[in-house]
Amino acid sequence: MHWASYALLIAILFSVGAAPVFAQEPQQFAVKDAQNGQSYTVNYSVTGATVDDVSISPQDTSLIVSLKSSSDGNLTMTMPRSLIDAKASTGDDQFFVLVDGADTDFTESKNNANRTITVSFPLDTKQIEVIGTQVVPEFGGLSFIVLMAAIISIVAISAKTRLKFS
Repeated sequence: MHWASYALLIAILFSVGAAPVFAQEPQQFAVKDAQNGQSYTVNYSVTGATVDDVSISPQDTSLIVSLKSSSDGNLTMTMPRSLIDAKASTGDDQFFVLVDGADTDFTESKNNANRTITVSFPLDTKQIEVIGTQVVPEFGGLSFIVLMAAIISIVAISAKTRLKFS
């Protein structure tokens, strides 16, 4: 073999070993609903940071991503519509995305089962929040029980006092 062949072989071996370092591997995070224990898978890929936690906030109808950024980067997340969605009447509405509390631009693609967003973030970002119009659980099983108890109480009290509705 000629010396140029050896150099080419060494260059190929180094490039094959370095390729995984630069590749962006998709990862998954299991988001658990505290009320019913159901788990939802959020697929994501991130550059410039590591994701520490992904959680839901039912009172804010949002998905919160806690991360440690080491440089400017991008986060791409594929979120199941059964976990978080944004609806207006019969169609889709836009999410609001906050990076450390500040509104930011993002790109989105969607299908019937999932919505995927890509958001850029600066160095030292600690939190990205995706706000929709509904997040699991929209209404838990406990709210159904409370509603039924209230209806039964109203019927029982009105029957006992012979309350007439006019």
